[in-house]
Amino acid sequence: LFPLYNPVNEDSMTLFHGEDFHILLPSLKWEVIFRNRSNLRSGDVILMRDEMVVNNRAKLNKQLSHLIVDAVGEGDEGVYTVKSPDNPEDIRHITLIVRDCSNEQIIKYGDNYHIQLSGVTPPITLEYRPSSVEANLTSRPALVLLTSTGMSRDGYQGRISVNERRVTLSAVTGADEGSYTVRDGEGDIQRKVCLNVRGESVFFFPLSCLTCFNRPAREDLGFGDRLSMEGSLVYLDQVKGADVGQFKITDILGFTVASIHLGVQPYKLESLYVAIIALLGLLVFLLLVCLLSCLIKVKKRAKRAAALEKIAQNAGKEDEGDAFRQVGGSTDSVMMMMMMMMMMMMMMMMMMMMMMMMMMMI
Repeated sequence: LFPLYNPVNEDSMTLFHGEDFHILLPSLKWEVIFRNRSNLRSGDVILMRDEMVVNNRAKLNKQLSHLIVDAVGEGDEGVYTVKSPDNPEDIRHITLIVRDCSNEQIIKYGDNYHIQLSGVTPPITLEYRPSSVEANLTSRPALVLLTSTGMSRDGYQGRISVNERRVTLSAVTGADEGSYTVRDGEGDIQRKVCLNVRGESVFFFPLSCLTCFNRPAREDLGFGDRLSMEGSLVYLDQVKGADVGQFKITDILGFTVASIHLGVQPYKLESLYVAIIALLGLLVFLLLVCLLSCLIKVKKRAKRAAALEKIAQNAGKEDEGDAFRQVGGSTDSVMMMMMMMMMMMMMMMMMMMMMMMMMMMI
């Protein structure tokens, strides 16, 4: 497609999108001709001839030593020929390569990618270069995803739709990352944007493959039946310290859908629950103290009543002994009832504590 140039007089230059391209002019009499790599139908474009700039894409610097192409884009990629009108063999060829996109969009895995078409004259042509090609091989022809007649490339049928405002690529994956070029009805580049697909750190995706990366190797992790999948959800039951690591979800082509970093922290009670449990524990302790105190008092009263009863029997006053027994018995009954009530309260409080612990565990 291109003539074989003398390698001695060939140069190559790589610029980022938006930079200015400076072409050294040995003399203002020299001609500068441009041939576009991406649009061969345009033919040769004369930028300068007879000491005059004849194309609005170029201009001379103040010192009149360089011809400048402002803010280069993909449409400026190609071969620039600088030649002397007096010596046809005195020719220099410069191959310009433009890197990067004018705009990069980050789209979530599985979402739709929209390219705005405002100001673009239909019918449009949509071209695509994968990320690896866009980074290093922009001179390689792009893949035509959508022709000016509305025909889609194999594998993209049903995924590309066009209206007056935008062109849409549905359900993007990692395989769709790269640059997209929109050409108008004349074949001129009107848009160039880059797509960057990123997954989310969640477990909710339409999955076709699950790959777990962890150390030690998966066989030694011991997931067993704890790792399961139901529909589009992945479950890891009974998480433990050995499960700490990175879980990566990929699609069938190996592109990352999501990355999850799993960490395990010890369970911590909320301060309110801690305060309630501490209060209940204090009440149980106080009831225990009261219960012990009542038991001691009951024993002391029993000893005192027995001593008085013995003294009364020795003195021959049987009626007084019976009276002492009745008084002591009624006192003991009251004390026993109080002790039973305290024990019931303690049991209720302990049950409340256990119920609260179970609720917090759930």
